[in-house]
Order: sequence, then C-alpha cells, then structure tokens
Amino acid sequence: MKMISLLLVLVSCTYCQKVDFREEATDCLQAKITAFEQGDYACDKGATVYRYKFQGQFVYVFNPGPCGADMISPVYDANCVEICGLGGFAGNMMCNGTNFSTATDETLIWEDK
Repeated sequence: MKMISLLLVLVSCTYCQKVDFREEATDCLQAKITAFEQGDYACDKGATVYRYKFQGQFVYVFNPGPCGADMISPVYDANCVEICGLGGFAGNMMCNGTNFSTATDETLIWEDK
C-alpha cells in the first residue's frame, strides 16, 4: 500500500503543467522573472517560478532553489506586489493569514535546469 501511495505522488508530480511565461505573465512579471533568472538571488540550478491559485487570484512563487537552506521564496500577485515570503529559516507557510498549502492549480512557469 505504501508503494502505491508513493507511486501516485511521483506520477502526480510529473504531470505538473508548464506554460510559456511570455504568453502567460503580465509585463511586470515577465521582467521580474527575467531579472530573477539573470540575478544573484536564484541558484545556478534548481530555481523555479510556479503559478498557483491562492485566495481567489493567481500568485507566483519565486523559489531560488537548493543553494541556500534559509532562503525565502517571495510570492507575488499578477501586479508584482509581494504578498508574502515562504520558507526561510523558520519554514514559514503562512501567506496573508492563510496556510499556503491551500493553494491549488500548481503550474510551472519557469525553471533553471
């Protein structure tokens, strides 16, 4: 039974959507993603930007990757307003008074392979 559960988790992770952020994102998000990609905050490999549906709107999580255990993943709305920061040393998962685990519709927007 544990093996079946593990297999279901692995399969669901591999079917995450990926969209071209140039078609999806607003101009400010496109600029923010480009700056994130070219800046010093994102790790050389493993940095990602995911879109989620959270509190009735699309939000974008900029995960810097695995090069720093205490790095925070800022969360922006479509207008590039930072609404919270996830992770960090304390492992924060609260965003605007709600646990971010309630976010849905995870979509990969950009990744640094």
